Amino acid sequence: MITNEQIHIVLKEVEEELLTSKKIKFDFDCKWSSKFPNKAGVYAIFNINDLVYIGETANLKERMKEVKRTYNHSFRRKLGKHLFKDAKTVKGKFSLEIETYLNDYFLSNIFFSYKELNFGRLEVESYLIHNNKGLLNSKGKRNKVKT
Repeated sequence: MITNEQIHIVLKEVEEELLTSKKIKFDFDCKWSSKFPNKAGVYAIFNINDLVYIGETANLKERMKEVKRTYNHSFRRKLGKHLFKDAKTVKGKFSLEIETYLNDYFLSNIFFSYKELNFGRLEVESYLIHNNKGLLNSKGKRNKVKT
């Protein structure tokens, strides 16, 4: 049986690795997602050096293809609404002006790191959201997990 202390140690190790590993600069190049493995894991999104979002996925490479589009990724929607307080989406997109601004913002400011995890992704994501206040993640069940 694994103790709570052992779980906490693993969670802290994953957090440390996500926060200190080399960051991958966002790029709209079609090869962008090839910088990530076809593996399950958790990922961190940074605004320059500030952690702003934690996510988990069954396939990092496929999820990174989606981060470019407002329709497909909640971080991009949250960032747009954070930067433009009254911004609304229509059919999953912001206005052309906001979408263009977000594209430029991503290119100038957004970086990623990731950690491959075969299981326990949701628990790790929940732990990291709970322990890193001020993220753009949705408020809800996931950030209520405590260890």
